[in-house]
Amino acid sequence: MPSPRAGVVAGFAAIVSLLSACAPTPSGAVDATSASGLLVVTTGGTALVDGQADVPPTLDLRITGSVRLTPAQVYAVLDGARLPLAAEGDALTASVAPMQLGSDHALDLTVPNRRPQHFAFHVAQPAGAAAAFHTHADAAVLDVAFEFAPVDRHAVEAALPGNPAAITWVDDTHLRATWAGAPGGSFALPATLATARGSHLATPLTIALTGEPPGVLRRTVVPEAPARLSGKPLVVAFTVGTVASRGSLAAHADRISVVSPIGLQIGSDGSLSGEPDAPAVATANAHGLPVWPLIQNDASDAAGTAALLGSDAAVNRLVTAMTSLDFPGVQLDVEGVPPDSRDRLTAMIQRLADAQHAKGHKLAVAVVPHKPDHLNVYSAAYDLQAIAAKADLVTLMAYDEHTALSDPGPVAGLQWDQQVLAGSLADIRDSSVALLGMPLYSRAWESGDVTADSYSASVTRALAASSARVDYDFAAATPAIHYGDSAILWFDDAQSLAAKAALVQAEKLRGVALWRLGFEDPATWNLLPATPPRP
Repeated sequence: MPSPRAGVVAGFAAIVSLLSACAPTPSGAVDATSASGLLVVTTGGTALVDGQADVPPTLDLRITGSVRLTPAQVYAVLDGARLPLAAEGDALTASVAPMQLGSDHALDLTVPNRRPQHFAFHVAQPAGAAAAFHTHADAAVLDVAFEFAPVDRHAVEAALPGNPAAITWVDDTHLRATWAGAPGGSFALPATLATARGSHLATPLTIALTGEPPGVLRRTVVPEAPARLSGKPLVVAFTVGTVASRGSLAAHADRISVVSPIGLQIGSDGSLSGEPDAPAVATANAHGLPVWPLIQNDASDAAGTAALLGSDAAVNRLVTAMTSLDFPGVQLDVEGVPPDSRDRLTAMIQRLADAQHAKGHKLAVAVVPHKPDHLNVYSAAYDLQAIAAKADLVTLMAYDEHTALSDPGPVAGLQWDQQVLAGSLADIRDSSVALLGMPLYSRAWESGDVTADSYSASVTRALAASSARVDYDFAAATPAIHYGDSAILWFDDAQSLAAKAALVQAEKLRGVALWRLGFEDPATWNLLPATPPRP
């Protein structure tokens, strides 16, 4: 990480208050609050907590108490090295050289008759920023979001070209500028732009402000995610029987490893009904792509799923039906399984895998991932260790973080992806069999209705509102559009998907599974290798 730059570093005043002296109570016992060693540390007036991730890079430590303390009484250690303390009035102080942006540290304080206090903290990263530009019939709009508030708003405003009709700071971290028409040129901020928390921009931020048709969004983010997945990741593409899905498959077959069309459903008696989408199969065959049809149960039919898993005859029928398919592999997606059916689901998957392998065919299994030590009613039925030991691929359905039943939010934010990978891979153990399931759809919350749709349709609809304001969640690496009175659209485009796809390399996963073709931002295909491997 870059070192703090001159004139950028902000002070970190850490005031440690000893809230009560360790005086005996009338009974002669030591007061419990005092004995707990409760200390309050503030960073410029904001409480410092163990695990804080945005601490400024300079530390000016100030320790005060209800009684005067001497340097010999207080033991302060930063990163294993004792801090020399000096008396200054009623306080003890210590100064620390500027710490590197993005670095990790630990502060330990020991005060007589109080429990030692430990603060692990992370110095603020170089700051992120996101800019989005779009036009209406009579106006052009630039929305800028900062991870940390810029120190000099005038410097930001001075970078706006032309003569904006309006410049508004929605709050300390959001700028909105409008023009009567596209101003041309570009909006550019240098990496030296100072921000709160003693940080500065991670890299220069530049976005062109040339005209785009209404409904088209241009977006840029710093720091940028990798432009393309490196290595040889598998790319599994799910398709449905729509013109958009079939068209996407035909247009991008050279970026796909396996096609998994829907169309086959498991009955409660183990029978298979339907057939894989025929046009998708024909397109895959024409491009030499292997087809692993998606085989699903009715997740809403709890009784039918219980009947399937509880019957040897039904499982035998499913084994026979699946191995009779003339495909080199299948993708099994059994959901809505109650936690107490975990062992029965595992046993069925093991039988299906053995039967597939006996024919020289392969089995992929879709599972609901989970956070560390956080199984829930949706994920508890999947014995990931046992499934991964038998299946050729395990598709981690890393969606939905937010649904129609929750508050608005990303379909699958970056931090959430990181959490469910951490929990699930701890059980799978061999990450090379895992695929990161990536949602290509958007979700909008509007007037009590919640709808999912494609990138193009949902973004175009949201931007049609004159009030449309593009925002960005830096922790989730996901954009959103506020529009109308209180509506909000959370969506993924190529840039946000790139940040999440980078987890494939970071966690040494086998590849990605895309749900589903026809929903994606067309630029998403630029992230994928031109000639992905076959399974």
